Amino acid sequence: MLAEILRKLLDEQGISIAELARKTDVPKSNINTWLQGSTPNIEQVDKVARYFGVPLEYLAFGREKQDPFEEFFERVEIHKGEYEISVKKLIRKK
Repeated sequence: MLAEILRKLLDEQGISIAELARKTDVPKSNINTWLQGSTPNIEQVDKVARYFGVPLEYLAFGREKQDPFEEFFERVEIHKGEYEISVKKLIRKK
């Protein structure tokens, strides 16, 4: 799964393995072995996921991130009345 998704992200963004290695400080040889199906170091996979701006679960396992509001509403019982819910998007610094 990792190999397929990583190859797709590299192609979509037009980035080479060498460039990804330089930008993430993950050895090029490690990225090459991932593309051949070897088991990766999870910390290095996390660096690559953060570089591409995708969840670790997506890169490693192909799992799409569940909508956080969907999960919230599944767990919370809403009663009649007036409510105000405020959501603020936080921007992560890279």
